[in-house]
Amino acid sequence: MKHDTILFISTQKICDNSVLTAIKATGYRVVSTTSTQAMALLFIMHCTAVVLLDRAASENTSFEVAQDLRAMCHDVPIILLSATPISSLPPHIDACVSTARPIASLTSAVLRALALISDRHQRGLFKQAS
Repeated sequence: MKHDTILFISTQKICDNSVLTAIKATGYRVVSTTSTQAMALLFIMHCTAVVLLDRAASENTSFEVAQDLRAMCHDVPIILLSATPISSLPPHIDACVSTARPIASLTSAVLRALALISDRHQRGLFKQAS
């Protein structure tokens, strides 16, 4: 199955979110939610290419959600969106993209992070096969 959906989880009001607009510009289908039930269903179904987790509310909440998602499905990348730098990412988060830079650069930053994660994943599969 081709994964062509980004699951965007945010605690902010989504309908007027400029971050969501930038994410939609990646060319992926975007499903946005604040509901943990909808999030879990989409994640378990493995229909997402990546989960973008907005850290707008609280670092601890975002990290806990990421940890829960990673426990359910280890092969879907999780990217944290954050306005402030994070010195050390927990192991259940694959990358962090800054939302502090101009919103126009968010699209390319998300695509670069996806490419890096995909490359790391492919190298990991190659090592396992060897």
